[in-house]
Amino acid sequence: MSALFDQFVGEARELLDTAGASLLALERDPADRAAINELFRAFHTLKGATGLFDMAPFTRLVHAGEDALSALRDGRRRLDAELADRLFRALDQGARWVDALESDGTLPGDADETARRLSAGLTGTPDAAPAVAPVAGLEWVEALDDAARRAAGLIDAATLTALVYAPDPECFFTGDDPLALCRKIPDLRLLAIEPAEPLPLLAGLDPYRCLLRFHALSGAAATEVASVFRAVPDQVRIAPVTLRALPGEAGGPEDGLAGAILREQLRILTLPGDSLDRDGRRAAVARAVANILGAQGHAVDRAALDTACADAGALRRFLDAARPVAPPVEAAPVATPSGRRALLRIEPERVDQLMALIGELTVAKSQLPALARQAGADSLGQGLKAVSARFDALVGELQHAALRLRLLPLSRVFEPLPRLVRDTARRLDKTVELALGGGDTEADKDILDVLGEPLLHLVRNSLDHGIEPPDRRAAAGKPPSGVIRVHAFQEKDGVVVEVSDDGAGIDPAKMRAAAIRKGLLDAAAAEALGDDEAVRLVFAPGFSTASGVSDLSGRGVGMDAVRAAVERAGGRVEIASTPGEGTRIRLVLPLTLSITRVVVIEAAGELFGVPVTLVGGMRRVPCADIRAVKRAESVVLGDRVVPVVRLRRLLGFPDDPRERSAEYVLVADLGGTGVALVVDDVRERADVMLRPMHGVLRGLRGYSGTAALGDGRLLLVLDLRELL
Repeated sequence: MSALFDQFVGEARELLDTAGASLLALERDPADRAAINELFRAFHTLKGATGLFDMAPFTRLVHAGEDALSALRDGRRRLDAELADRLFRALDQGARWVDALESDGTLPGDADETARRLSAGLTGTPDAAPAVAPVAGLEWVEALDDAARRAAGLIDAATLTALVYAPDPECFFTGDDPLALCRKIPDLRLLAIEPAEPLPLLAGLDPYRCLLRFHALSGAAATEVASVFRAVPDQVRIAPVTLRALPGEAGGPEDGLAGAILREQLRILTLPGDSLDRDGRRAAVARAVANILGAQGHAVDRAALDTACADAGALRRFLDAARPVAPPVEAAPVATPSGRRALLRIEPERVDQLMALIGELTVAKSQLPALARQAGADSLGQGLKAVSARFDALVGELQHAALRLRLLPLSRVFEPLPRLVRDTARRLDKTVELALGGGDTEADKDILDVLGEPLLHLVRNSLDHGIEPPDRRAAAGKPPSGVIRVHAFQEKDGVVVEVSDDGAGIDPAKMRAAAIRKGLLDAAAAEALGDDEAVRLVFAPGFSTASGVSDLSGRGVGMDAVRAAVERAGGRVEIASTPGEGTRIRLVLPLTLSITRVVVIEAAGELFGVPVTLVGGMRRVPCADIRAVKRAESVVLGDRVVPVVRLRRLLGFPDDPRERSAEYVLVADLGGTGVALVVDDVRERADVMLRPMHGVLRGLRGYSGTAALGDGRLLLVLDLRELL
């Protein structure tokens, strides 16, 4: 059942995330019926999913949450901060259990105690089951004749638990499945279903109303049976009953409930599936058959039974030797309803392999234009050009289609933010509203992995340092509640995420003083900084303006980690702040990390690549415009002075001996700091498959990796931030 278990882990996480988002919405507006219904459905579905895998503590916890939500929905309870906290603790515990199940395959040893404690907090009672009802209404047990009892295997004298379950006719709209609920009755011996009222003609039958009544007998204690129906105690009557032994020979006929279950086990062995599925089914069938035969008084040879469960034919012969069994029901083909859209799950590794092949194809197609130029202007050359253009268009479409497989909405990385804002604001005694926008903007899954931690850092920083306490906001003429906005959108070939707040902003004077106090700058250097440059000091390693260290901030690693993570992914961080009005931070990242667009440049006869995201412009600058002060050079570009760096010197090559009237200059944009990089020549732009350095070259500084051009030449892609 490993495939089913893997599906459970993924769906359980989605249900927990859905429940968390709905609980946040419900806390903002307790009258939001859609939110409470969504929350109730998430708990109810999760309860059913955990019931498939014998996770009693997990099932007990979500059942208690469902009880609390049922009382909330019916108006018997109101949502206050205490109940919301308890529900959030239950969701957090569920997430920890899912992680444990994925890593260890089982719940932690203290799961029972944890579930008992959290469940008691949710229900307000010490995990008690509903009281057992009196015997009234269970007369149907006495009406069972000997033939019916023998058919159900009720032969020997025994004390059993009887029940009558009359579901609410509108139960389907509350998420209840009466038949599934009855199947959860422990040690179920008999289940009979009858109409609760005369059924109408088929034309007048309402399929959305439950018109059935369920009778059941169980070998479990009454309290255990009652716990199954904790969510519907008003719809069930439960009591212990004593049955006399039937006269005559013990044993069961081939029909009845036991026979039906055995026939179902035979059918299960005929179902298709891989080896893991079949092994899991064989073990489950062996357990079920052993339990049924043991309950009927037959001695079971488990080794022989395990061998017989190899296929349906062998099991049929085994059962024929033990007792007569009706022939198995052939599995009917499963028809797919027309018009239904099937969900195709693809492993990320397969998509990565496809992207790698498309990257190689992108490099290979770049050879065609060169071949077309070599062929000249004759018919062969014209034909090659036409094929090259068509091939280029097809590869572009293929690349775009494959990239779409890796694209995910940014709402995935937005999901933890509402809970973070809610909990942190309560701890800081602040009132903060979170506004999310652009969650449907898509980016490569690798980009989403990069964005997760930086976004948490930025929002946490806004909560701790940006948004002021209510009294300070009121004194400044602001609303008591602060606002943090997170907005995403696509720009050119990349994705932009903006995090802004209406808090206190960043004071450049305080930044300069903090830099001097921490020894990052001397007084003269700090005073020489402009206001924008002083604000950017927040990204300096070890920089913090916090007066003390807490579990939220103060260690000076948050903003530095944000910048480092974004820059490693080929992006940049921009910041703007106005004291007293707020701060805005922009994270600019490429749309994908699989294929990189670079500008090909030349230095000392060697080719190098620079990611397009770092290139702010290219131009020829007269040599007379480049001014030197000792060994430092600079040039005026637009309205600012930009330092000049020669790539030959940066890489250890000798200076170009040729006399030039002008230099090729590539303007690199390094997060607000411009650098004019002098190169020998500027070539074309190219889409390349960037490969990281391996072996002894892994630790080589200044290079992001290598790439192959269409003509077979090897390109070293520069890491300008590290070089400069």
